[in-house]
Amino acid sequence: MPAAHKLAMHHPTRERKPKTMLPPVWEGAEYPRYPPGTYDVRCNLIQGPDWLKNHRRWSIRLECNLLTEEGTISGFLNLGDDPHHFNVRRQSKYYKLWCEVNGGHPRKRQPMHWDDFIGKFFRVRIVDATKNGKGEPLSEAERYSKIEDFLEFLGP
Repeated sequence: MPAAHKLAMHHPTRERKPKTMLPPVWEGAEYPRYPPGTYDVRCNLIQGPDWLKNHRRWSIRLECNLLTEEGTISGFLNLGDDPHHFNVRRQSKYYKLWCEVNGGHPRKRQPMHWDDFIGKFFRVRIVDATKNGKGEPLSEAERYSKIEDFLEFLGP
Protein backbone atom coordinates (compact mmCIF):
# COMPACT_ATOMS: atom_id res chain seq x y z
CA MET A 1 0.00 0.00 0.00
CA PRO A 2 1.45 3.43 -0.93
CA ALA A 3 2.48 5.69 1.98
CA ALA A 4 0.07 8.46 0.91
CA HIS A 5 -2.82 6.00 1.11
CA LYS A 6 -1.85 4.93 4.63
CA LEU A 7 -1.94 8.58 5.79
CA ALA A 8 -5.36 9.11 4.31
CA MET A 9 -6.69 6.13 6.27
CA HIS A 10 -5.48 7.54 9.62
CA HIS A 11 -8.45 8.29 11.89
CA PRO A 12 -7.86 10.68 14.84
CA THR A 13 -10.51 9.07 17.05
CA ARG A 14 -8.55 5.83 17.08
CA GLU A 15 -5.55 7.44 18.76
CA ARG A 16 -4.60 6.03 22.08
CA LYS A 17 -5.81 8.00 25.11
CA PRO A 18 -3.58 8.53 28.14
CA LYS A 19 -4.26 6.07 30.96
CA THR A 20 -5.12 8.83 33.44
CA MET A 21 -7.34 11.62 32.16
CA LEU A 22 -8.21 14.43 34.53
CA PRO A 23 -11.73 15.89 34.49
CA PRO A 24 -12.24 19.50 33.42
CA VAL A 25 -11.64 22.14 36.10
CA TRP A 26 -13.89 25.21 36.29
CA GLU A 27 -11.81 28.39 35.88
CA GLY A 28 -14.66 30.83 35.21
CA ALA A 29 -16.27 33.34 37.55
CA GLU A 30 -18.37 32.11 40.45
CA TYR A 31 -22.00 33.12 40.34
CA PRO A 32 -23.46 32.34 43.80
CA ARG A 33 -27.11 32.66 44.77
CA TYR A 34 -28.57 35.04 47.37
CA PRO A 35 -32.16 35.81 48.38
CA PRO A 36 -33.55 38.46 46.00
CA GLY A 37 -33.65 41.93 47.51
CA THR A 38 -31.83 45.18 48.10
CA TYR A 39 -28.16 45.04 49.16
CA ASP A 40 -25.26 47.44 49.63
CA VAL A 41 -22.12 46.52 47.69
CA ARG A 42 -18.63 47.75 46.80
CA CYS A 43 -17.35 47.34 43.23
CA ASN A 44 -13.95 45.57 43.21
CA LEU A 45 -13.27 44.33 39.72
CA ILE A 46 -14.20 44.97 36.12
CA GLN A 47 -14.20 42.13 33.59
CA GLY A 48 -14.22 43.12 29.96
CA PRO A 49 -15.25 44.81 27.91
CA ASP A 50 -16.19 41.68 25.99
CA TRP A 51 -18.09 41.27 22.73
CA LEU A 52 -21.06 38.97 23.46
CA LYS A 53 -21.75 37.08 20.24
CA ASN A 54 -25.15 35.80 21.39
CA HIS A 55 -26.34 39.32 22.24
CA ARG A 56 -24.37 41.12 19.51
CA ARG A 57 -23.19 43.81 21.93
CA TRP A 58 -20.32 44.88 24.14
CA SER A 59 -20.63 44.31 27.89
CA ILE A 60 -18.65 44.65 31.09
CA ARG A 61 -19.11 42.72 34.31
CA LEU A 62 -18.83 44.63 37.59
CA GLU A 63 -17.87 42.24 40.37
CA CYS A 64 -19.04 43.59 43.71
CA ASN A 65 -18.59 42.50 47.33
CA LEU A 66 -21.65 42.38 49.55
CA LEU A 67 -21.24 44.58 52.63
CA THR A 68 -23.58 42.66 54.97
CA GLU A 69 -22.22 39.16 54.35
CA GLU A 70 -19.30 37.42 52.71
CA GLY A 71 -19.66 36.95 48.97
CA THR A 72 -19.57 38.56 45.56
CA ILE A 73 -22.26 39.44 43.06
CA SER A 74 -22.01 40.50 39.42
CA GLY A 75 -23.73 43.27 37.53
CA PHE A 76 -23.59 43.54 33.74
CA LEU A 77 -23.59 46.81 31.79
CA ASN A 78 -24.11 47.26 28.06
CA LEU A 79 -21.56 49.27 26.05
CA GLY A 80 -23.42 49.27 22.73
CA ASP A 81 -23.99 47.09 19.72
CA ASP A 82 -21.46 48.47 17.24
CA PRO A 83 -18.82 45.73 16.81
CA HIS A 84 -16.13 48.34 15.97
CA HIS A 85 -16.39 50.66 18.98
CA PHE A 86 -18.28 51.27 22.23
CA ASN A 87 -21.50 53.21 21.90
CA VAL A 88 -23.17 54.32 25.16
CA ARG A 89 -26.58 56.00 24.93
CA ARG A 90 -28.19 58.37 27.47
CA GLN A 91 -30.88 55.82 28.33
CA SER A 92 -28.36 53.05 29.14
CA LYS A 93 -27.64 51.81 32.65
CA TYR A 94 -23.94 52.48 31.99
CA TYR A 95 -24.53 56.17 31.18
CA LYS A 96 -26.79 56.74 34.19
CA LEU A 97 -24.42 55.00 36.61
CA TRP A 98 -21.35 56.78 35.22
CA CYS A 99 -23.11 60.15 35.63
CA GLU A 100 -23.99 59.36 39.25
CA VAL A 101 -20.43 58.29 40.09
CA ASN A 102 -18.91 61.33 38.36
CA GLY A 103 -21.41 63.91 39.61
CA GLY A 104 -22.84 64.91 36.24
CA HIS A 105 -22.97 64.40 32.51
CA PRO A 106 -19.77 63.88 30.52
CA ARG A 107 -18.35 66.73 28.48
CA LYS A 108 -18.21 66.31 24.71
CA ARG A 109 -15.53 63.72 23.77
CA GLN A 110 -14.79 62.96 27.45
CA PRO A 111 -13.88 59.29 27.98
CA MET A 112 -16.43 57.50 30.18
CA HIS A 113 -14.02 54.98 31.68
CA TRP A 114 -15.34 51.88 33.47
CA ASP A 115 -12.51 52.09 36.03
CA ASP A 116 -14.49 54.96 37.59
CA PHE A 117 -16.72 52.28 39.21
CA ILE A 118 -13.85 50.54 41.05
CA GLY A 119 -13.91 51.12 44.82
CA LYS A 120 -17.35 52.76 44.76
CA PHE A 121 -20.31 51.78 46.97
CA PHE A 122 -23.82 51.18 45.58
CA ARG A 123 -27.26 50.10 46.72
CA VAL A 124 -28.40 47.41 44.28
CA ARG A 125 -31.37 45.16 43.56
CA ILE A 126 -30.42 41.49 43.29
CA VAL A 127 -32.56 38.97 41.40
CA ASP A 128 -32.18 35.41 40.15
CA ALA A 129 -31.02 34.95 36.56
CA THR A 130 -33.61 32.71 34.92
CA LYS A 131 -32.34 32.68 31.30
CA ASN A 132 -28.96 31.96 29.71
CA GLY A 133 -27.15 34.10 27.11
CA LYS A 134 -29.29 32.63 24.34
CA GLY A 135 -32.56 33.49 26.11
CA GLU A 136 -33.25 29.89 27.03
CA PRO A 137 -34.57 29.07 30.52
CA LEU A 138 -32.08 28.01 33.18
CA SER A 139 -32.87 24.99 35.31
CA GLU A 140 -33.18 25.58 39.04
CA ALA A 141 -29.68 24.14 39.57
CA GLU A 142 -28.16 26.53 36.97
CA ARG A 143 -29.70 29.73 38.34
CA TYR A 144 -27.55 32.37 39.99
CA SER A 145 -27.99 35.83 41.48
CA LYS A 146 -27.14 38.98 39.57
CA ILE A 147 -27.45 42.71 40.03
CA GLU A 148 -30.57 43.77 38.15
CA ASP A 149 -30.39 47.49 38.98
CA PHE A 150 -27.94 49.91 40.52
CA LEU A 151 -30.47 51.84 42.60
CA GLU A 152 -28.23 54.41 44.27
CA PHE A 153 -24.61 55.55 44.34
CA LEU A 154 -23.60 55.61 48.02
CA GLY A 155 -20.18 57.18 47.65
CA PRO A 156 -16.47 56.64 47.25
